[in-house]
Amino acid sequence: MQLGRARFVRLHDNVNYVAAAVILRGDGDDTEILLIQEAKKSCYEKWYLPAGRVEAGETLIESVHREVLEEAGYTVEVNEMLSMQIQGSGWYRFAYVATVTGGTLKDYPDRESLQAQWFKVKEITSSKPPVKLRGRDFLKLVDEGLAYRTAKRFANVPPILPVNEPYAGLFVEFMICKYNKDDTRVDVLVHKSITTEQAMAAHDQPFPTCEFGFEYFFAMVISKCYRHLLDEGSNALFVPSQIVRLRCAPTPMESIAHGLQVRLFCEHKKSAGKAPIKSPSR
Repeated sequence: MQLGRARFVRLHDNVNYVAAAVILRGDGDDTEILLIQEAKKSCYEKWYLPAGRVEAGETLIESVHREVLEEAGYTVEVNEMLSMQIQGSGWYRFAYVATVTGGTLKDYPDRESLQAQWFKVKEITSSKPPVKLRGRDFLKLVDEGLAYRTAKRFANVPPILPVNEPYAGLFVEFMICKYNKDDTRVDVLVHKSITTEQAMAAHDQPFPTCEFGFEYFFAMVISKCYRHLLDEGSNALFVPSQIVRLRCAPTPMESIAHGLQVRLFCEHKKSAGKAPIKSPSR
């Protein structure tokens, strides 16, 4: 399916990628979150997560490393992507959970930040935090970081991190799973040419994929694709709940013409078990 085309995806022109780090330490009521005090004029002296725009020539992970070092003074290991937030059709924020591996807490002002400090999570998320926050939008990311720390891990499942492959254009891929009533069987929607699990694993794009242009907001893309794939549209599928794969790797030679591909996990509702697939090519 195609909804327009982003022929030229230019960083800092028609698209901006923002990388943010959620860095926690401690346990229970003593759990702390690392925040930085902003030096920018528009939000001077307010507190926020280490975050900033991805620069030309950087991968998303490299951007996290740079932002945390510049704004907080630490080197970190990026553990996994927590979420992707999209505003309009050209602003993407990728939030990652990270762990401090070295460096020293920043206690001096410069153009990147005024200082960094650890705060107790329960104080920052309260109705009356001890410092003035730049906004409360990042508190959801803090909750996601806390949930990540307690989530069950599977040894054979790798962490969700960007695949370092430049991608020309903007694409969304739908991994639609359908469970039977007692959750003992899982079916997944793939292209009709794929007939075995081995073929699905070997195929680069086994799932329904849509290319879209900047005239469409991301939420509109999801809505139109849902209506296209299933007769009952959004009534047959839950809202996408997880990013399964992300391709986005601006490199020095290709930083002015690149894009991304997002693979989303979507669950088919059991109550809509007979909803037929509309597209004859699926």
